[in-house]
Parts: sequence; C-alpha cells; structure tokens
Amino acid sequence: LKAQNIVASTRATEAELLRRIYLDLLGRIPTAEEATRYLDDKSPNKHHRLIDELLSHEEVPTYWSTVFDEWFNGNLPNRSVINEGFLTYLQQAIETNKPWNSMAREMLNPDPADERQRDASYFLAVRLQGGDNAAKTDAMTSGVSTVFFGVQLQCAKCHDHPFVDQWKQDNYYGLAAFLGRTQTAKVGNATVLKERAEGEVTFVTTDQEEKTAKLLFLDGRTFDEPARPEDRNKWYTKGKNGLPDQPYFSRRAVLADYALTADSSLFKRAIVNRIWKKLMGRGLVEPVDQMHEANPASHPELLKRLADDFANHGFDLRRLMAGILHSDTYLRSTRWTGNGERPGDATYATAILKPLTADQLAVSVGIATGHFDQMEARLEREKSKRKIDKVTPSVVRSFYARDNDVRQFASRFRTGGESFEANAGQALFLSYNSSMQKRLQPFGGSLVERLTKQADDSEAVREAFLTILSRPPTTDELDRAVEFLSANDPPRPQLCGELVWALLCGGEFRFNH
Repeated sequence: LKAQNIVASTRATEAELLRRIYLDLLGRIPTAEEATRYLDDKSPNKHHRLIDELLSHEEVPTYWSTVFDEWFNGNLPNRSVINEGFLTYLQQAIETNKPWNSMAREMLNPDPADERQRDASYFLAVRLQGGDNAAKTDAMTSGVSTVFFGVQLQCAKCHDHPFVDQWKQDNYYGLAAFLGRTQTAKVGNATVLKERAEGEVTFVTTDQEEKTAKLLFLDGRTFDEPARPEDRNKWYTKGKNGLPDQPYFSRRAVLADYALTADSSLFKRAIVNRIWKKLMGRGLVEPVDQMHEANPASHPELLKRLADDFANHGFDLRRLMAGILHSDTYLRSTRWTGNGERPGDATYATAILKPLTADQLAVSVGIATGHFDQMEARLEREKSKRKIDKVTPSVVRSFYARDNDVRQFASRFRTGGESFEANAGQALFLSYNSSMQKRLQPFGGSLVERLTKQADDSEAVREAFLTILSRPPTTDELDRAVEFLSANDPPRPQLCGELVWALLCGGEFRFNH
C-alpha cells in the first residue's frame, strides 16, 4: 500500500466487527444477548478476545464442516444428497483441530480398517458414482487437483493447456494415473475404497498417438512402479474381517506420501488461499483453482509466508485462521473515505463486502426472527424421543440446518457459483413466500411478538435493530421507525412484522460488511 501511495481504511466499527466475526466463524449473526454483551464491553481489544473465544466455540465445527463440504463437493453433478457421515467426519476433524495434511490423507487414502476414516472415503467414493471408468477417473482427478492443489487441469485433458505452458496433457493424465485403479467396496453398511494391482490410464495425444500415462505429479516428479510379482497370488494381501484385499503397490499411497507434505508448495498454498478468500472475500490467487505460473498471487510473499508458517506449525487450521482474523487487514472497514477512486479489492486497502451465503442467510434469518429458538424449544420437548443427552447450541444448529423448511429456504438463494446474484425470484420469495411469512408472525417468543407487546415504540425499534442488524439505530432511523410504528392502521402486529421484514431485506443484512 505504501508503494502505491494508498492509505488503508480505518478499522471497522465495533458493531461491524461483532457481526463480521460471528458470520465468518459461526456462519450466523450474533443473538441480541451476544450483541449486547459485546457492545457494552468497554475493553479496547475486545474484538481480539472475541476472535479467540469464537475460534473455540462449539458451533465452529458445525458451520465449517459445511464450508469444507461445499468446497470439496458442492459442484458435483451426481451428488444427490449430502453424506451425513462425511459431515460428521469433518465436524470431528475440525473440533479436534486435526492437521490439514492428516485430513487430506484420510480423504485421499483412508485406512478401511479405521472406522473413523471410513466416512472420509466419501470424497473419492462419490466421484465413482455413475459413468464409465474414464468418467470416474476424470471426476477423481479434477477433485483431487482442485481441492488439494488449487489447480484446474480440465483444459489439459484433450491437449496441452492453451493458455498455461506449465500444464501439459502429461500432467493431467500423470495425476490421473495415481487414481485410476481406485474402486469402492462395502464393509457392512460402510463404503470404503479399494485399489486394483493392475490397470493403466491411457490417452490419445493431439498427434493421435496413444500413450500410457506415467505416474507424474504436478511438479514434474515421476515415480516408478515395482514389477508385479510373477505369482499372481502375491499381487494382493488378503484383507481381514471382510476388508478389501490390499495391492502389492498402492499408487494412491505414493501420491499421499509425496504430495501432502510441508515441502509440497501447491498443497500448502491451496488451502491457505481458500481460507484467506473465505475470510477476506477474495483469494490471494484468484480464481482459487487457477494456481499456476501465469496467474501469480496478488501478494506472493504474503502467500508464501502464510503457507510456510501453516506447514511449519503442523498444518494447524485454527492457527492459520487466527493469524488472518487478528490482522489489521481483516479488521478494516469496508467504507472508503480516502481521496480519489476506491482501490481495487486486490489491494485489501478496504475490507471487501461479502454476500451472505445461502446457509448463512437461512440461519441468520432464523436467529433474528426467533424461528431458530422454536427449533431449540422443540428439541427440548423431544429430547428423549430423539435420544439427545443435552440440547447444546451445536446440536440445535445441526438439526436446524437439516430441517426441510430451512433447507428449502436456503435453496432459494443458491446461485450455483461464487458470484453474487440477487434476482426477482429471491425478492418475490422474501415478500410473499409462506416460509418467509411464517417467520414474520407473532408466534410464541418471536421477535414480532416481542415488538408487538412492547409498549414503548422507541424500545421496540432499538430491539429490532439490535436483534437484526447487531447495532442500535441512528437517531434518524429511530425517529422514522417510531413514526412508522405509531400509525393507527394496519394493526400493530402487521406493523411490527413489516418493520422486521424491511430490516431483513435491506442490503445491510444481506451482506457481511
């Protein structure tokens, strides 16, 4: 910024940081009680303390497991349902702060004898559904290259990449060769991975030459496969207790041993870049799956420093997130008050407006209106029937996310990509759909009911703003809203519902700012 003579934005307001930190770490707005506790705290460094507290919050694994699942599997065309076992695996991994290289290894080459790792098999197993062998290998290759190494290789499948000299056909099929022998097997009710001892990946070059793919990693390192034993009976080691037989040589194990290490530049940079984008609104390399020489990072030294620190400290995801969240860059305001044109997002001179994801929006609307509290009350009533020991925030959050009504609500705001798209269908949904209207009714304990019963219009307005926008109203907002609520017609419940609706539909609620 100094080199470009840019003066960065000042720090965001305390209310903005409160909301931003909750949305980024827990995937929801703070409750009114949480907001009041923070805003009443006069400590100068309370935002740093809040970051540390929320990094250890029990809702972090619940929320971030869905973030990781969306990164890993969100764009799969044959993914009909979310795999609950995989989400549970991710939750447990995040809860225990499992090192990223261990998570990656368990997804790429899970041990079928370890029941805790079987759910990790879903990452490759879901890509083995449907299609012929070539299509299955393509799905695995694309998933592994983008998720673990930040590289989109599809353009190098039929010919050398037309725009990136670094990626050749040999790179694509070299990675595919590590994966092409992978199959699925059943162990009881669980799906696990197995691997054949034979089978090659072949491809046709642009010169119409048929080639057998070498075991070639993206950095150019090749591996030789030991000769298969002449005795076919020695190709496999018999699996015990119904587990699949193990081949004499595992190509996936070789890939995991070599590529998922602190020395693997692509591996450690890819996840750092994704985490940075999730928290900051833009990747240091953008798009996040286009990490190559022709697409350098906006801040290459920063990316290298973060990636090296991440790897040198045991691939500690929580440490990585903390480093970004505590930085001055993250804490900046989205408002540009400097001279001249607003700097580009790639400078990070200001914080970047981030639209709420569909899931963030669905749960935040539930928190604001009291619909979420209804779920908590229902779980308390049905605790024995549902075999729940204790109704904790993470338990309520998990059930709420799986509720059909909530999932249908969220589906209205999924765009199928990373770009923000507000359309007429969403506006009509927020205005007229029965699911939205239900949240605006004065049901037991709802925000609209509380506002309706509040005799002091000023206090009602303050509660609405605090609950929905996590801040008190300005003087002008207070005056205008009080004037609105003081009308004699329509009835007060409808007036309160329309005030809540207006705040929920405004840009301030729709964006993480």
